[in-house]
Amino acid sequence: MKSNELFEKIKKLFDKKGFGFVFLALIAGIALMLIPSDGTEIQENDKQKSLTSFDYCALLENKAKSLICELPEIDDCEVFITLEKGYRYVYATDQHVKESEENKETDKTIVLAQGEDGEAPILIEETMPCVAGVAVVCSGASYQTQYRIIELMCALFDIKSNRISIQT
Repeated sequence: MKSNELFEKIKKLFDKKGFGFVFLALIAGIALMLIPSDGTEIQENDKQKSLTSFDYCALLENKAKSLICELPEIDDCEVFITLEKGYRYVYATDQHVKESEENKETDKTIVLAQGEDGEAPILIEETMPCVAGVAVVCSGASYQTQYRIIELMCALFDIKSNRISIQT
């Protein structure tokens, strides 16, 4: 008898406008919190953060090389990339401004959060290094193929053609 009363109460809740959906969302949220995580997302993020500027540059060189080798005349080539700067990180800050009649003083402190390894700054934005220049060495490429390589590199790295050198 009590299960019928509970069922009737739940049925009345769903009859009210919108409350049933809120109730279902609440139950779904609780169920998702109870499902154990295997930690794959954390491992993927750690791999991405461990990528140094040197590794990132090597990755770009390999991708550019494989793209250039898809052109009809090119069998093998070498690609060398120069980066403008390393990674750029923006952290959350707490800012206090003190104003007086004569001057304005700003005090900024980086916000820290408690993590597994102790306190760490809160990362808001990470900017990857930009490509400054590309050098390509390939044998036997015609002028038309060299032009196609320059077009590819301009489109791929969003740089001007004067920042690309092709040597045959």
